[in-house]
Amino acid sequence: MPAAAAIDFGTSNSTLALAQGGRVLPIAIDPANRVPTLMPTLLYFHPPDPPVYGARAVGRYLEHELRGRLIQSVKRHLPSTLFDGTSIGSSSTSLETLIAGFLHHLRGHAEQAAGEPVRRVLLGRPARFDPDPERDQLAEDRLRRAAGLAGFDEVHFQVEPVAAARAFERSLDHDVLCFVADLGGGTSDFTLIRLGPGRVGRDRREDVLGVGGVAVAGNDVDARVVWTQVCPHFGLHARYAPDRRMIEVPTVLHHAMCRWHTLCQATTPKNLRFLDNMLRTTDDPEGIGRLAELIRENYGYLLFQSVEAVKIALGEAPAAELSFHRGEIDLDVPMDAVSFDRAIDPELEAIEGSARALLRQVGVESRDVDVVFLTGGTSRLKRVRRLFDGLFPGRIVEQDSFSSVGLGLGVEAAERFA
Repeated sequence: MPAAAAIDFGTSNSTLALAQGGRVLPIAIDPANRVPTLMPTLLYFHPPDPPVYGARAVGRYLEHELRGRLIQSVKRHLPSTLFDGTSIGSSSTSLETLIAGFLHHLRGHAEQAAGEPVRRVLLGRPARFDPDPERDQLAEDRLRRAAGLAGFDEVHFQVEPVAAARAFERSLDHDVLCFVADLGGGTSDFTLIRLGPGRVGRDRREDVLGVGGVAVAGNDVDARVVWTQVCPHFGLHARYAPDRRMIEVPTVLHHAMCRWHTLCQATTPKNLRFLDNMLRTTDDPEGIGRLAELIRENYGYLLFQSVEAVKIALGEAPAAELSFHRGEIDLDVPMDAVSFDRAIDPELEAIEGSARALLRQVGVESRDVDVVFLTGGTSRLKRVRRLFDGLFPGRIVEQDSFSSVGLGLGVEAAERFA
């Protein structure tokens, strides 16, 4: 049978596996990345140059001194009825076309490895792109159209935690009832599934007891850190006098700061004029000045790199410093693990609530679960591990946090397309 691609198109990172001749082969898709089989889901446009994807996109963005368009977290727009595209240079580009370019790039890697055309693809998808069923379907339809534009004639989907379970299953020597938590950048997805060597090769539909999830994950943790720890240094609590009467500065641009994909869209002439006007009368010219420079100079990606660095550091030490130095902005914000854990309480409560809801949905007590498989970048947070260890004491296992979904998609593609 012809080769097929298995693509984990993630909010933060993506992977590709090739299913060919009954074998599954993870493909190195980003030689510029520290882990070549993992590609950051980044798109860089600097017309008239061709688009650049993955780790090379960041390098090219910095080479061009932050000019052009660096697009991150494009997957998060899939269920949005308010976002259908953006401007690249002088042209309007649809969301499906943006994603199609990225998928086409991955398809090229698949064909190079296969030595033949690759027209079939199994794509991962969250348990829920969005709680609203219509928006959830809109997201899948858009992703399907993007895959078609990328040159795939046959497009199939599998829920990401189910795919992760199939990868984990290869390590088992006995049958288990497994709770899978796939905690990525955009969504936290769960499945309760029966796994084991005795079930391989049979119809697996009855093995999946239930799936669930919530659109809260690593990007939301980053957003909370920015709102609580960073925004106060960018004029969050400032006041200004638009008509000789001091009032609080509107927070719309601070909310935009909390997510990289909204911050990069805030660089508009209207917003820049608004910031210039605020600077004339504000009681916090230093903070509003930082905000104006952050938006004007398009420093969003660099800011979120600093946020990611301090998040990782707090996983290793009780305290760390968020450092951001660019242009006229010189910022060092001390943080500690206790305050960090307290700040992200709302996100962790949403994740825990969704996990418990799945157990209730299928009528299974947590004590009846044999093993818990954690995957996805957000699963590496200490607070997340404590959460699941509290729900399922002593039953947590893990493999590669980033490759499990992609490998599982490859395993299923090999079976499905055989």
